[in-house]
Amino acid sequence: MRRYIRNYVEGGTFFFTLVTNGRNAFFCDSSSVEICLKALVQTQKFHPFELVAYCIMPDHLHLLISLPADQKDFSTIIKEFKKKVTKELKHQRNDPGLVVWQDRFWEHTIRDQHDYNTHFDYIHYNPIKHGFVTNLDDWKWSSFGDYYDEDNRKKVALDPKLFSKEGLFFGE
Repeated sequence: MRRYIRNYVEGGTFFFTLVTNGRNAFFCDSSSVEICLKALVQTQKFHPFELVAYCIMPDHLHLLISLPADQKDFSTIIKEFKKKVTKELKHQRNDPGLVVWQDRFWEHTIRDQHDYNTHFDYIHYNPIKHGFVTNLDDWKWSSFGDYYDEDNRKKVALDPKLFSKEGLFFGE
């Protein structure tokens, strides 16, 4: 197997895609999504990062995080997050053998403001891409509502062509 070299950048901002084992829809109810959100907060206590944006889909999730200036180890953050989610889902489902995640995760280092904006928008567009909703503000398990109030939500429109350009890949 090829060895993947991760791009660790102190104080960097990173986009992640984490996919469930076998693309099982573990996150299709509020209680499972709450487990994810709680695990993010718990992980932040011991491994500080800013959660810029997120979207939790039934079989995968996207995160955009920024690390403190002196930190570059995002792998530990992802590992701890996945471990916490797995532990709680095993307990919730009373299934000690449950395998929640694929072994690896997709990571992309944000290079500039345009790259940041593209990944931020992609995260919030994801439920439309997968056919779960038709409006950005209809998916309740993302950070979209954290950025736009009731009056401005309907005004935000994203062109799907933005995400189909050559060279763009989001780890799905």
